[in-house]
Amino acid sequence: MNKQEPEIKTQEAKVVDQKVPAKTDTQAKAPVAPRESAPKPGYENIMAEAGVNLIPTLSKEEVVVAEKKKKLNVGSITSLLILVVVSILIVGFNIVSRMALNNEKDKLKIYEAKLTKMTQKMISSNEITERVKLYDKVLGEAYSPKSVVDYLNTVANKSGTSKITKFSVGNDLSFAIEGNSSDMENVSKFWYLLSNDPKMDTVTLQSVGNGNNYVRFTFKGKLIMKEFLSSTN
Repeated sequence: MNKQEPEIKTQEAKVVDQKVPAKTDTQAKAPVAPRESAPKPGYENIMAEAGVNLIPTLSKEEVVVAEKKKKLNVGSITSLLILVVVSILIVGFNIVSRMALNNEKDKLKIYEAKLTKMTQKMISSNEITERVKLYDKVLGEAYSPKSVVDYLNTVANKSGTSKITKFSVGNDLSFAIEGNSSDMENVSKFWYLLSNDPKMDTVTLQSVGNGNNYVRFTFKGKLIMKEFLSSTN
């Protein structure tokens, strides 16, 4: 009896082996159903799934602060834009002003050049005028020695035989003359004519003497200047 029991157990073990066959690698694995991705937490998911707004509402103070921030941001942007526009306008105005200033400087240089030329011409013209006036003045204050000699010879010829042989005339028309005549009568007549001549200032008989068939004489005197100036002739 004891020998038969192990045989029965082996049979039972075989039967068990048949009921549970071993798995092979070729058998297909059962498909696993894909899991839906878990939704990320967000405002829409919370509202959709739970229907309750979990975001806390802002208080009045917080709303006021938020509005002030918005206004400050808008004001800052507006101020910045205004500042940019003003800066552009200032730069543009400076550029235009500088260009206008450069143009005016160029015009001023041209006017200065013209004025300098005109001034030089006026100075030259004034110098020429002054020289002409000075020349006229010199001519007006000058006399011709030849006219003085001719005049004295004319007076001597009126006296008769008196002739002037030597002349000496100064710048102030002071003179000294020497000559001869046929007789004393002609010398006296010549002296008389000189003394009463309207152009004669002073006259004196310095010497008189007899020579070989003639009489020598020497007169000194001074003529009136204005009567012999070039401007009066």
